[in-house]
Amino acid sequence: MKASLPLGSELLDQVMDLAVMAGEAIMPFYIRVGDLRVDVKKDHSPVTEADRAADHLLQSQLPSLLGLPVLSEETLIPSYDVRSLWEHYWLVDPLDGTREFLSGNGEFTVNIALISNGQPVLGVVYVPASGVGYGGLVGCGAFRYECDNPRAIKPDEIKVRTMAEREEKGEPLTLVASRRHGSERASRLGDALSAHFGETVVKPVGSSLKHCLIAEGKADLCPHFWPTSEWDTAAGQAVVEAAGGQLVDTSFNPLRYNSKTSLLNPSFYVIADRHFDWKHWLATMGLE
Repeated sequence: MKASLPLGSELLDQVMDLAVMAGEAIMPFYIRVGDLRVDVKKDHSPVTEADRAADHLLQSQLPSLLGLPVLSEETLIPSYDVRSLWEHYWLVDPLDGTREFLSGNGEFTVNIALISNGQPVLGVVYVPASGVGYGGLVGCGAFRYECDNPRAIKPDEIKVRTMAEREEKGEPLTLVASRRHGSERASRLGDALSAHFGETVVKPVGSSLKHCLIAEGKADLCPHFWPTSEWDTAAGQAVVEAAGGQLVDTSFNPLRYNSKTSLLNPSFYVIADRHFDWKHWLATMGLE
């Protein structure tokens, strides 16, 4: 029998609290980012003291919530023989967007997701530089918390926008893309979309903040054609899906987690309007 999880707004609030604490551990390093030592991992991505400080906090605090294992980008990854036995676990990127952190543009996040039977069911994305937090509980809704302490005021519920809503407001189709990867391909996609849908804006954004812009109705599509890992996407996927959108691979199947030895994701799309026939349109453009 599969064990159930005590999902609810109280748990979401507790996870947001931990994300804020991790952000507080990061910010002293951000203030002196020019003096930080930067190491390079095996995958050639950078890691700093800030990543490790946030990871240490989350590793020490998250297990107290539900007594579940924690899988983090910054710690030793258990073998698949071990991980495959996990029905529920926390999936964490303590500092998503380390390159954005190092560049000083503020577009870095703390990502925490609760995975249940291969799917993210709860996600929190916190932006330490702005004090904005996004939380999602699949089936219950998504929320935006805005202030230095995201729990100080009642959060606003957020929802994706539909293509019809965008058209009614006369707003351009908005595509969010990475600041660091695949900009040329995203630009070509933007050109192809504009031929069908009129004015199209391609907005470069770092980290999981891309997904949150879709969740709060500020963007319509986010293509990911570059390598990502499961901790890069899980929290944002939970927020997007709780807000009414979806995250799918290029065959339009939902991403699944901890289902194979590798933790790398396939290429995928984050989509606001899940009822719009994006699969048809992208196939028409030769971009499926």
